[in-house]
Amino acid sequence: MPNSSQGNVVTSQKRSPEMRFKARSVSRGIAIGKAVCLMGDSRQYYLRHISADDLERELRRLRAAFRLSVRQLKKLSAPTSSLASNSASSIFAAHLLILSDASLLASIEQKITSELINAEWAVRKTFDEHIARYRAMSDEHFRDKYLDLDDIAERVMTALGGGSRQIGLEPESIVVARELRPSTVVELRNSDPLALITEHGGWTSHSFILARELSIPAVTGIRRILRKLNTGDMVIVDGFNGQVIVNPEQKTLDEFSSAKTGTTVLKQERPAEIGNGFATTLDGKQIELLANVDVPRGARSSLLNGANGIGLFRSEFLFNRFGGFPSEMQQFAAYRRLADQAGSGGVRIRTFDIDVGQKVDRSEDRELNPALGLRAIRLGLAYPHDLRTQFRAILRASHERKVDIVLPLVTGISDIEESRAILEKERTDMLEDGVDVGDPSIGIMIEVPSVVLQIDDVLQTVDFACLGTNDLTQYILAADRDNETVANWYRTLHPAVLKCIKMVADAGHKHNKSVVACGEMAGSPFYVPVLIGMGIESLSMNTNSLGNVYRIISGIAYDEAVELVKQLSALRTAEAVEQAVKKTVYTKWSHLLPSDMVEK
Repeated sequence: MPNSSQGNVVTSQKRSPEMRFKARSVSRGIAIGKAVCLMGDSRQYYLRHISADDLERELRRLRAAFRLSVRQLKKLSAPTSSLASNSASSIFAAHLLILSDASLLASIEQKITSELINAEWAVRKTFDEHIARYRAMSDEHFRDKYLDLDDIAERVMTALGGGSRQIGLEPESIVVARELRPSTVVELRNSDPLALITEHGGWTSHSFILARELSIPAVTGIRRILRKLNTGDMVIVDGFNGQVIVNPEQKTLDEFSSAKTGTTVLKQERPAEIGNGFATTLDGKQIELLANVDVPRGARSSLLNGANGIGLFRSEFLFNRFGGFPSEMQQFAAYRRLADQAGSGGVRIRTFDIDVGQKVDRSEDRELNPALGLRAIRLGLAYPHDLRTQFRAILRASHERKVDIVLPLVTGISDIEESRAILEKERTDMLEDGVDVGDPSIGIMIEVPSVVLQIDDVLQTVDFACLGTNDLTQYILAADRDNETVANWYRTLHPAVLKCIKMVADAGHKHNKSVVACGEMAGSPFYVPVLIGMGIESLSMNTNSLGNVYRIISGIAYDEAVELVKQLSALRTAEAVEQAVKKTVYTKWSHLLPSDMVEK
């Protein structure tokens, strides 16, 4: 295993040998820097050494986190708690007993003081030591108690997260993690990480969608990555060929340093003609170009890159700024800023697409399969207070501005009707109170097969639809988009997926309702001709894809795209479809592709 203290000394005779690991590229580029290993599941963190001057502040953070966790457990263990059955009360009471042990807090404080490390690392290190002892026991009853300790540790970590300031990375850091939450990517974006390396994740993972938007090279699929790398190791990330090189030899460093410099030519400037948010095919078909945005300040760069507006704002990323559910005023300020930047093109705000485990103080509600659980609009309707707050903020922001609402993970008309009723109630109450509000349109994310099968009825109850191709593929094929072990079953060009997209596009034309494709397909030069050929006329993508997509659309004929789709409709397997698309793209349109996508 590489030694972190030697990782950046590439010429030393005592240096660890160069090691290479095969990975899958999920964001192109090359980076050379020092590894920073992130730990944790619900909240991600890394080892940070603190100064003696910061010691007391770090100890106060720890004590405050313990006090908050104790208050939560007292509430949960109370017999009157609405969440607690008799067994649940006893479990939480046991957790409270463990957490109230003064020696536990003292041992963590000792680690912080003696090693001058951040509270997160000290908490995890202390609990891991206790967990290791439990897991080594022969008695199964006692051995399984480690799960309780792990649960308590996560509670304390969550409490620490609520009171911590944003921690920046050292310059030239390459982030290494078992998996990366999108929220972590957003939190770290201001520190400009050079690259990302993970064990788990896929091309359509939200974390790697963000990485591509931010032009951060990223690779995934390296098993037990945190056992192979240490913080401080010198690392090369090759996001073109999918590999990670640890402790590179000087010759390797020189080779990749030259290649890294050379990749700058791959960042093509957007054509001067793009600017009005539309691209026109060679035979006159006009396609609207919109941008997906995750943070409000990203809107301006999207519009400068030629988007007609914000096709999708993922509002859940406001959580990372405000430490939990943002208040109505915080949301209003963010939405108004977005709308002002978007101008006449407007902004479509997707309501919070989170699962129940991400709600504050609800760690006891963990689900085995969050993708199929209480999340997105289901969660909003189950806990309507948070949805009402978000609706009020959007209503205020939509006054004299073009702001619309997108409901995520809708499975039927009942979800739409119930959401619309809540929105109308809030709008009526606000008008009666003399609050200036707008009248936003309501659309839905089409991500679930049930909505596709009922698409004619659904489109008559909404104003527009956003086609979420990433999740739609996941749910049609029952293949987790973030699970690399089923990557071969997650096929964007599966005939069943294409049939569903065509059904939605046809229904949109039939009912004169806008259908915007806003998954990863919309930003891919390979997939854009397929979408256009199926009748999609609006594409929403990450900012960095706008120039490439504009170039593709401007260089193909609409009739060619329609003919391609006609050929694909006769094919029966994903492999056959993929080969046909690849052949057409390379035969007819290779001159339109970015240079790094052209076959050598």
